[in-house]
Amino acid sequence: EFLDLRLVNGNDCAGRLEVFYNGTWGSICSNHMSQLTAITACKHLNCGDGGEIDKDFKYGRGSGPTWLDHIDCNKQHSSLWHCQSDPWDPQSCDNRAEETHISCTGNYKCVCTGPPKHTETCACISTQKCVFFADREKLRVVGGEDVCSGRVEIWNQGSWGTICDDSWDIADANVVCRQLGCGSAVSALSEAAFGEGTGPIWLEKIHCKGTELSLWDCPSKPLFGKNCDHKEDAAVDCSEEQLLDHLILHLLLLCFHSDLPRQPETQNVRISAPVIVCVILGALLCLVLAILAGQIRSARAQKR
Repeated sequence: EFLDLRLVNGNDCAGRLEVFYNGTWGSICSNHMSQLTAITACKHLNCGDGGEIDKDFKYGRGSGPTWLDHIDCNKQHSSLWHCQSDPWDPQSCDNRAEETHISCTGNYKCVCTGPPKHTETCACISTQKCVFFADREKLRVVGGEDVCSGRVEIWNQGSWGTICDDSWDIADANVVCRQLGCGSAVSALSEAAFGEGTGPIWLEKIHCKGTELSLWDCPSKPLFGKNCDHKEDAAVDCSEEQLLDHLILHLLLLCFHSDLPRQPETQNVRISAPVIVCVILGALLCLVLAILAGQIRSARAQKR
């Protein structure tokens, strides 16, 4: 059996609630449904952290089976499948007036398919899909040799999840590497090159130009359904140039920074022998680190 959830006759975050079960889309009944259940459905659909049950039935009546009734969710439920309900029955509702119509609300930024469009309430046009990210800057790579290579993961709805490698290319990887402070991308890897993830798969078909400052600025498609599995997790291998450059600059500043007390201009300032020795040793240390950084880059390039 395959389960999916959608809102129809409105937009991606408002409409008549339908569930895909046993090969057929059907309605969900609203008997005894609470606002908390509507909110859970909105979270399940990545449509924010708020929701209301519409009583005016403005999204029309369904024509298929009415699969579920008496759904009861609590605050611990993040998915409608975790909530209690009556057994599956193609005639759960007594009539079409009992079908569930909901409108979701949220105050998060969204990533939409098609041309980039960012709004506060995810009011995307009808041809676009939305996915909310409350923690927009939560991005990491896992399973690689260092903090600049590995499986790409993003934080959403309280858990880390992966990105499907459909359409994953060097432009997408460049944006990830830049956002991580790891320079440019050496390669965009697919087919779980750094191992398979275990959490959700949040996004697929990301289309970056390569010049964006953040992955959230790229058009993408939220993954609804079973179009991808963890064998297709996307990954990156970054050059680490920015990371090494920042480290060397920081060490140079440490080497040549002096906290010697200032003397009146009329007096001669004598620098003691130990201070001179420290400056020389610091300069030599920075030179060694610079050479080491170059060797690391060369070794990584040869390995690839």
